[in-house]
Amino acid sequence: MNGNQILRLLRQYWLPILALLLFAGFLLLCRGRVQTQFPVLEPQDGVLDVREIDFTEEVYHIINKWDYWPGMLLTPADIASPDAPQKETTSFIDDQLGTWRVVLLAKPETYLTLCSFSIDYGTRVYINGQEVRNIGFVSDDPAKAVPMVRYMTLPLYSGEDGRVEIVYQCSNFIHKDGGFIQSTLLSTPENIDEYQRGITLWSLLLAGGLMFFALFFLLGAAFQKSREYAALAVCCAVIAFRNHFFFGEYLMGAEYDFFLHYRLTVLDASLIPFSLLNLFSAFFPQVGGKRRRTFLVFTSLYAVLTVCHFLVGTKQLVGLCWICCGVCALFLILYVFRLIRYFRKESITAPDALTLAAIALLMVLLVYEGLNVSSNAAMNHFGISPVATVVCILILNVVINTRIMNQTALLHETRLQNELLAKTNEMNRDFLRMVAHELKTPLTVISGYAQLMERQMEKGVLPENAPQRLDTIRQEANRLAEIVTRLMEYTYGANRGTEFTAVDVPVLFVSAGAVLRPVCAKRANMLTFTEDCPFRVHGSFELLLQVLINLVVNASRHTENGTVAVEAEDTGDTVVFRVRDNGEGIAPEFAPHIFEKGFTTTNGQGLGLAICSETITLHGGELTLESTGPEGSCFRFTIPKEAEK
Repeated sequence: MNGNQILRLLRQYWLPILALLLFAGFLLLCRGRVQTQFPVLEPQDGVLDVREIDFTEEVYHIINKWDYWPGMLLTPADIASPDAPQKETTSFIDDQLGTWRVVLLAKPETYLTLCSFSIDYGTRVYINGQEVRNIGFVSDDPAKAVPMVRYMTLPLYSGEDGRVEIVYQCSNFIHKDGGFIQSTLLSTPENIDEYQRGITLWSLLLAGGLMFFALFFLLGAAFQKSREYAALAVCCAVIAFRNHFFFGEYLMGAEYDFFLHYRLTVLDASLIPFSLLNLFSAFFPQVGGKRRRTFLVFTSLYAVLTVCHFLVGTKQLVGLCWICCGVCALFLILYVFRLIRYFRKESITAPDALTLAAIALLMVLLVYEGLNVSSNAAMNHFGISPVATVVCILILNVVINTRIMNQTALLHETRLQNELLAKTNEMNRDFLRMVAHELKTPLTVISGYAQLMERQMEKGVLPENAPQRLDTIRQEANRLAEIVTRLMEYTYGANRGTEFTAVDVPVLFVSAGAVLRPVCAKRANMLTFTEDCPFRVHGSFELLLQVLINLVVNASRHTENGTVAVEAEDTGDTVVFRVRDNGEGIAPEFAPHIFEKGFTTTNGQGLGLAICSETITLHGGELTLESTGPEGSCFRFTIPKEAEK
C-alpha cells in the first residue's frame, strides 16, 4: 500500500477514526483516575508500624500476612486473654471458619481509612475491641450463618497511644475452600475517597457501558436478524456481570440472597467461555459444520450444564465451572481445526484477519485472568476482561460496519442497474411497438404489388414493367428481412444482460442504421453515419445502441425532408458522438429541462432523454445538448475508449 492509498483511506474513514480516537481518549482519561500501583507495607509478626509513614501523598497496600487462628471465631478479648490459642501467620485460609488480626502502630490522634472487600462469604470486623461491621452474619453454625460479600470502608482513629487493632472473623459454608484477606489499602480519608471515586467511575463506565452495548446489539439482532449482533450482546452481558464491584455493590440490593448471587456469579464465569465460542462461530459460521449441527450440539450441552448450576450444591459449583471450561476447550480445538481447513481453500481477507486477532486477544486475556483469579484480589473482583471486551467490540464493530458499507454500496449499485435496465426495457417495448408499425410499409408494398400482379395474371395480361415490380417486391422483402434480423439480434443481445466490453463503433453504426433508416424514411429524412471511424469504446453494445436509437428517433420526429447525421470523433482518451438534425430545433424555454425525468412537450412519458443521460453517466461520460435553434439541434456525448492491450 503506497502513500496515496493510505491518504485516500484516511480521507474515506476520517470520521470513524476520529470517533475511535475520542472514545479511546475518554477511556484513558477515566483509567487515569484509577491508581493501580501502591507502595507496600508488610506486617511483622502481626504488627504494622506506620509511625514514620506520610499518608498525605500516597495510598499504601498492606501485605496480607496477618495473625490467623484457623477454625475459630475469636473476639479481641479472646485474643488478649492469657489462654488465647496459638496463632499462625498466613495469607490464605482453607477452613470454613477463621479469625484474622493485625495491629497498626500509627502517630497518635491520627485519622486513617482502610478499604477492602470482605474476606469471604460472611465477615465481622472489630476495631479496637468494638464491632463495627457484620457483613452477612458470621456464625459457627451453618444454619445461622448468612453469607454476603461487600466492599468495606473502615475509618480508623489511632487515639492517644497510636495503637489500632483490626480483627476480622469470617465464616464460609458455601465454597469447599476458604478465602483470603483481599487487597487492603490504607491512607488518609481524602486519598481513599479519591481512590474509591476513581475505581467507581472506571467500574461503572466499563460494566455499565458493556450492558448498554449488550442492549444495543440485542436491538440490532432483533431488527436485522443478525447472529453476529446476538453473539456480541451475550458476550457484553456476561462480561459486564463479571465485574463483582458492579454486580454486587450496585445491582444487588442491600439484603440480597447471596446463595442466588453466588450461583449467578459462578454461572457467569461458566458462560464467559461459551460466549466467546458463540462469538467465534457467529463471525465464522463455517466452523459450525453442516447445518450448524456442531453449534447446536454445543449449545444444547451448555444449556444442560447451565441448568445444573441451579441443581447441584454450592460446594460443587466451582468444579462444574471447570467442567464447562473443559467442554469449551474441546469445542475450541474442533473450531480451530475446521477454520484452518477452511482457509486452506479460501484466501483470508483483512476483515477476517482482524476478527481473528480480536477474538484471539480476548481469549488469551481471559485465560490469563482465569489462571490468576484466585491469587490476585483485583483480578478476582474486577478482572481484565471488561477492558479486553471493549477493545474486541470496537474492532468487531469496525468489521461489521465495513461489511455493511460494502453491502450497501453493492446494493445501491445493483439498484441503479436494475432501475436502468427496467427503464431500458420499457424503452425497448415502446421502440418495438413503433418499429412494428414501421414494418407495415414494406409489407404494404409487397402485398400491393403481389395483388396487382395476381389480378393481371388472372386476365392473362402481364405488363411490361412486371420485372421492375418483381424487383421492387424482392428489394422490399430483403429490406424487411434485414430489419427483422437486426431486431432479433438487438432483442436477443439485450437479453444477455449488461456487460461492459469492447464495442466497435462501425459495427454499432451498422446495427443502428439497419433499425433506424425505415424510421427516418417515414418522414422523408436521410440518415447518415460517419464512415471512417475505426474506434473501439468500452461499454455495453445494447445500451449504446439504445441511446443512438432514442436520439435519432427524437431527431427524426422533429425533422421532415431533412437529414439526421450520426458522427464519431476520436479525442484521445474518449470518443465523442454527435447526433445532428436540421429540423425545427428545441424551444429556448424547454432546453434546460429536456433531461429531467417526466418532462415532455408531447404525449410521451418524458423518460427517453433522462434514461439516455443516466446510461451515458453509467459509462463514465456525459450527454449534453451542444446546440439548438431554427437550423436544427445537436446532442453530444462521450464514451471512454477501450484500453489497448
